[in-house]
Amino acid sequence: MTRSFTTIQKCAFGFALLFLFVYSLDYVPGIMDSNGKMFGLFSMTTFVDVGHLGLGLLALISGFAGPRASRVYFWFLGFFYAADVITYVIRHLHLISPVTNLLVNMPHILVSVAAFLIAINVGKHIANQPVARA
Repeated sequence: MTRSFTTIQKCAFGFALLFLFVYSLDYVPGIMDSNGKMFGLFSMTTFVDVGHLGLGLLALISGFAGPRASRVYFWFLGFFYAADVITYVIRHLHLISPVTNLLVNMPHILVSVAAFLIAINVGKHIANQPVARA
């Protein structure tokens, strides 16, 4: 029996690949500089690694669990990353330049916006249809 996945589940699988890929980059020679910064911008700590790994695994699990679980994942991800961006920007206002602050936060801003857009828009027409019973 083949299993078909909805668009939002496929998005969850895509985000799982994204986060697991970012997690794996820490272990590729040449990506990290001597200060422990990925590409010279992103501080990668054990906490950050566990976060990327956890978000990747949650995306994978929610993708297999179904469309509702995937939508909950994207709402969670959107709020989680938005909070992360706000916290980082405020804590680093006077420590790094505004341009560096923007560059460091841009991936998280994009992920947060994408997560909200997916949660709001993807697959809504399917989720709102009544289930046909035989």
